[in-house]
Amino acid sequence: MTTIERLTRCRGGTTAVEFAMTAPLYLMVAVGILQLSLYLWTVLGLAHAVDMSARCAAIGSSTCVDVAATQTFAAMQAYGLTVEPSRFTVTKEACGQSVAIVYDYSIAIPMLPAMTLPVDARSCIPAY
Repeated sequence: MTTIERLTRCRGGTTAVEFAMTAPLYLMVAVGILQLSLYLWTVLGLAHAVDMSARCAAIGSSTCVDVAATQTFAAMQAYGLTVEPSRFTVTKEACGQSVAIVYDYSIAIPMLPAMTLPVDARSCIPAY
C-alpha cells in the first residue's frame, strides 16, 4: 500500500477539518444574531425616548419646560444607550409636541465589511 492510499483511507482528523470548515459560518451567524438583537434594542430604546419626551413636553411637565430640558429628558429615557441630548429635535407641529431623532447604528460582523444602519424614531403627542 502506498502512502497516498494510506492517507485517503485514514479517517483521523476529519472532525477537526469539518469543524474548521463550518466554524467561520457559525461564528458569523452567531455574531449576526447578537448584532441584530443590539440593533433592535437601540430601535426600542430610541422609540421609548421620543415617546416619553414628547409626552412630557405635551403635558407641560416641569421636567420638560423648554427644548433643552426636553432633549435632556429624552437622552435620559434612552435606556441602555449613550446619546447626546442635542441629537433629539423638539418641535411644535400641527399634531402637537413632536420629538424625533436620526441615529446611525454601526454593525460589525466578523469577515464582513462594517455597515451603518439609520434608526429614525419620531413621536408626536397632542398638547393639552
